[in-house]
Amino acid sequence: MMSKRSLAVLAGVIGAAVALGPLPAEAAPAAQAAPAAQAAPAAQAAPATPGAGWDAASVAARTSEQAAFIRGQQRPSGAILHGSGGVNPYFGNYAALGLLAEGSQPSVSAAARWLDWVFAHLNTASGADGGRFTIDDYAIVAGAEVSTGGYDSVDSYAATTLMVAAALWKKTDATGRSTLASRIGAFEKVAALLGPAPTGVRKASGLTQATFTYNVAYLMDNAEVYQGLHDFAALEAALGRSAQAAAYASWATTTRNAIVAKQWNPQKNLWSWHDSVAPDLSGPFYAQSMAQYFPIDFGVVPPTDSRASTSWAALTARWPGWRSNELDRAEAATPLAYAAALMGDAAGARAMLDDIAIQYAPGWNYPVVKTGSLTTWWSPAQAGWYIRTLQLLGTSR
Repeated sequence: MMSKRSLAVLAGVIGAAVALGPLPAEAAPAAQAAPAAQAAPAAQAAPATPGAGWDAASVAARTSEQAAFIRGQQRPSGAILHGSGGVNPYFGNYAALGLLAEGSQPSVSAAARWLDWVFAHLNTASGADGGRFTIDDYAIVAGAEVSTGGYDSVDSYAATTLMVAAALWKKTDATGRSTLASRIGAFEKVAALLGPAPTGVRKASGLTQATFTYNVAYLMDNAEVYQGLHDFAALEAALGRSAQAAAYASWATTTRNAIVAKQWNPQKNLWSWHDSVAPDLSGPFYAQSMAQYFPIDFGVVPPTDSRASTSWAALTARWPGWRSNELDRAEAATPLAYAAALMGDAAGARAMLDDIAIQYAPGWNYPVVKTGSLTTWWSPAQAGWYIRTLQLLGTSR
């Protein structure tokens, strides 16, 4: 997705340089849902035929192809490249979630190596903004990974890291679990970024602001914070740390309640994309329209909730060509297909994935020549969402 994060990476990095599906709202039923040897992306495996079908063999081939693509973007260090420019931990986390959803041994191993990289690159010393256990974006300079000295957000980077740790726990072996258990203290410091000051960015409203110094609470970030904390509470429970599990579950509940209370606009029946504006879908897709499906993707509200159905109806009415990625944007909005699957529009989700395959295959690489409505890249993060959407859809019609 071309978010504020990808725009920052394009300007700063390229210029220089079983996932847990959406989790249930507390009171609602659950919504179901070989490393490269050098810095440059590895050659891709033989591609599946674009839009080849939805039988079990075709879905498996598509899934394997995307997992191979992600693994081909992984450096020997464990870092996963974003496009071909640099390393963005936020997008790398979504790539890793896709690998864990695919679940093969090579993919689980690659996801573990990614989390090793994240762990090794946490900013354990206090930064200029006072934060600790944040993580920077990295540029590739003369083959080396060099910190850009900053990041796009505190809350989303932390939340998605917690998602990966929790998902890896479910897929890794005893050795991997032992490693995760030994690092739980560091991950708790990451989780503390999602709590109140002075260690975190949680506001009095219960929402998290983007960074220590940028006092705006984005809906998209907070939806991720909800799931990240919910996932991390489950990991703590699996480790037998009941007090910690209860604390993070409580933070998750606080986040969800604040989103519903502060970012749902009952007059317009839409979500506000941040805490200082009223919703209005008349403009570009990003960010007002894009924000509408994040509460669905991350389980803030279940698909049966009236807020999900009314905001979804408004979004799809505003962008009637969404199934063919006609969204007035350059990059595929693959998480929208994931939301469509959750909302029960399997045909629409499949159509969107088929359109993406037609436009990006067989190369699935960066950059691509303009074809149809899409003009930029296919990235490991997009591939991760593609895998998760394939698995959510399955083979049924």
